[in-house]
Amino acid sequence: METTKVSDTWWYPLRYGDTLSNHDWIPLYINRLLTSRFVAHAIAEGRRADLGTALLLWAESFKQDPAGTLPDDDIQLAQIARFGADLDGWRAARAGALYGWRSAEIEGEEPGRTARLAHPVIAEIAFDMHKRKKGRDQARAASRMSSLRSRVRAKLHSMKYPKHIWDSRQIVETVADFLDQAGLYCTDENLRIAMADAVGIPREVTTLRSAGGADGDL
Repeated sequence: METTKVSDTWWYPLRYGDTLSNHDWIPLYINRLLTSRFVAHAIAEGRRADLGTALLLWAESFKQDPAGTLPDDDIQLAQIARFGADLDGWRAARAGALYGWRSAEIEGEEPGRTARLAHPVIAEIAFDMHKRKKGRDQARAASRMSSLRSRVRAKLHSMKYPKHIWDSRQIVETVADFLDQAGLYCTDENLRIAMADAVGIPREVTTLRSAGGADGDL
């Protein structure tokens, strides 16, 4: 993972919209935490409470958009860190609890949106988790489309289309993609629509075949 430094800000590795909303866990690198300057400073300066506040901020940052960032706004941060309306309490804890966080540029950011803060280590974790999430999402999508293609092939067969049609990978994929993009179920009528609009075979053809037409009709 690479980040580009821009003056006192840097480009965050995830875009606006890259979220981890369904995740309820994050990895904790114990050795990195225990040997970090953040922990050393917090203990040496008698600010152990910063550790708990920081942990709340880390956890909540993974629910933000993009994942792993925080809004640079004290009212919002006070809520996220569980200070509620105690802004003075939050402001007293801010510097210690946000150790290592700095302004970040977000690609695709909506105009006028609150500036974002990011932490290099949190960014690394969020980037890795999002990459894994995309891989799982792609695997699920591939499995779903494979199942849809199987249903399309079986449906075309049962609707008496000739073998060269329901056995054609290109036609089956074209029909399945049409149904998927249109949000249509794999029904007889929707198959006729897909065959007409995506493949170019009129709906009337299957009506004739079901009435007794032979394979040569196509």
